[in-house]
Amino acid sequence: MKTFILSCLFLVGSQLAYASCENMIKNFYVQYMTNSENNWKANETLCDSILAPDVIEKLQEGIEEPDADYIIRAQDVCEYGIKSLTVEPLSEKDWYMVRYKWDAESEYIGIPLKAVVSDGKLKILYITPLRLGNRYGDALLKE
Repeated sequence: MKTFILSCLFLVGSQLAYASCENMIKNFYVQYMTNSENNWKANETLCDSILAPDVIEKLQEGIEEPDADYIIRAQDVCEYGIKSLTVEPLSEKDWYMVRYKWDAESEYIGIPLKAVVSDGKLKILYITPLRLGNRYGDALLKE
């Protein structure tokens, strides 16, 4: 019985960690998109606190897609995009799919990323470049 209770607690704790990471990713994206409309300077501080150094380097270089923001895969943001934003865990550990729409009629824009929560803080370790579509997984980290 004791083993069963400990197993249940571990399972619940694991689910809470995923939910917490999903919520933190969503909060990051909502804040980033809101700042993109009103206060670009605030995004520098936000990104420095959340993104891994490799991700920041790609963001600063702008090498992936010169016509699109690396983090949101678009040039601009809109209120509908922020409201439609969702984050779901993917089948590989620590990988998530961020999705949002430009408007009610558009297709979802999908952004796979790898993120972890350590000491209660979100760290985004990798954002799949636009050129790789919706691919995800640790194999991408070696490319």
